[in-house]
Amino acid sequence: MKKFKALVFVRLRGSVSDAAGNAVMNNTNRIAPKLKSNLLRIGKCIDYWFEAEDFETAQSEMNILSDQMLANTVIEDWSYELHETEETGIGNITNDNAGTSKHALFDA
Repeated sequence: MKKFKALVFVRLRGSVSDAAGNAVMNNTNRIAPKLKSNLLRIGKCIDYWFEAEDFETAQSEMNILSDQMLANTVIEDWSYELHETEETGIGNITNDNAGTSKHALFDA
């Protein structure tokens, strides 16, 4: 078995209204006043580590998983990047809810 990492991108289709994205965009000038916002859409990015027999199997199964579970294909489109890796993902992720964020906005 080979180890893989997939980075799955799920985005609302252009014809679907993005109320959350509109609300965030309407407030961007408060945080970054030197930027002129034209469009902001909120999607999701899924990190997924797994094992498969080979790259072709990993790709085929990722197509099925993305289309049937990770995205709502009525309103969302998806794409992914797939790479063979030596990592398992275990121990490589931090949890910002535990106060481990390195982002300046979260500094005390």
